[in-house]
Amino acid sequence: MDDSIQLEVVTPEGKVFSSDVSELQFPTAFRGYYGILPDHTPVLTPLGDGLISCLHNGKKTVLTVFGGFAEVGPDHVKILARESETASSLDREAITKKLSDAENAVKSSITYEDQQKIQAVISACKLRLHALE
Repeated sequence: MDDSIQLEVVTPEGKVFSSDVSELQFPTAFRGYYGILPDHTPVLTPLGDGLISCLHNGKKTVLTVFGGFAEVGPDHVKILARESETASSLDREAITKKLSDAENAVKSSITYEDQQKIQAVISACKLRLHALE
């Protein structure tokens, strides 16, 4: 058994992260978070919105993920995400402003559809802020 697993996170825009990691966790759409170690049983699962956390070179690395699929094998995990970014690429000030704007907009939204769209923005902003903690 090897002591690392190849993690690759890809979005339609391109590769977000690729490295050997010693362990990782990611959110699934229906079964909470999966914890993955090298030599894991193969699995294919839809992703939920949440945080991917992994040990990379002895330190914790955090990424956001918004939907997609994860393919797990004994020596690799490929995450095909609708959206994803590393915590280091996030701008706290911009996210905080977007969150504030969305919270103000939800108060004046009229239709249910508008409220749902704004709530999705609020949830995404809060998740991104959580990644920065």
